[in-house]
Amino acid sequence: MNSIGGDWLSTSTDRKPARRVILLGASNLVRSISTVVETARELWREPVEIMAAIGHGRSYGQDSRMLGRKISGIFPSALWKDLQSRPALPTVALVTDVGNDLGYGVSVPELISWVDGCLTHLDRARATTIITELPLARLDRLSERQFLFFRTLFFPRSRLTFADIRTRASELNDSLLTLGERRKISVIPVSGAWYGLDPIHLRRSSWREAWPTILSAWHDRDPLTVRPRTSFARWAYLRSLAPAEHTFFGWDRRTAQPSGVLRDGTTISLY
Repeated sequence: MNSIGGDWLSTSTDRKPARRVILLGASNLVRSISTVVETARELWREPVEIMAAIGHGRSYGQDSRMLGRKISGIFPSALWKDLQSRPALPTVALVTDVGNDLGYGVSVPELISWVDGCLTHLDRARATTIITELPLARLDRLSERQFLFFRTLFFPRSRLTFADIRTRASELNDSLLTLGERRKISVIPVSGAWYGLDPIHLRRSSWREAWPTILSAWHDRDPLTVRPRTSFARWAYLRSLAPAEHTFFGWDRRTAQPSGVLRDGTTISLY
């Protein structure tokens, strides 16, 4: 990977974010956060204020637990209260990983109500919002045996059948399209080619194609002209940042936000 050339933490920059970027999602955003942040910076070529409610196994409406860590759902998270207290900025938002809650047995109407609540908050912030569709094309290529393996790996308590998931995923995707039409929000399709054996997570090798393709909808940029630089150092730094509130093996942890600053003045707040 390319070096970032001292791109990470800096407290001496005089540049301030000129735009706010709100990211809502689960493990796909966590895994590729460095590429997503760099894509946003490349789109406008100016400092941005990142506010992200993300996390492995993150639910849109209920507490989730992963490896001893408990974190709130996205809709009830502290992001929205913090957002109200910040000065107005031109704002864009991404809503992704919406299908994660199906693995927890959440019904489609309840899940859509949580997403719709998030969209109401984003509408109040005058955000230009985009939603990603579910990877139905990849799901269609999944075998029963592969489904059982990944259900056990990602959602060990789930007893949903492959038929259940396929039906609910299709219903959820249709509901997202309807929600986008009602709210006049772009719902962006995802390519089945971006996924490998794992039907949930984008392949690492496709991050630099997938995220510019998705996020260019904010800017009407040709995604082929957006080539986010890779950097292990930036990825490691961003992955080291702590969210505003979470519980770790029963201990409540709180961290002031923003918890990260890049040299160009980009700030990162996690919730």
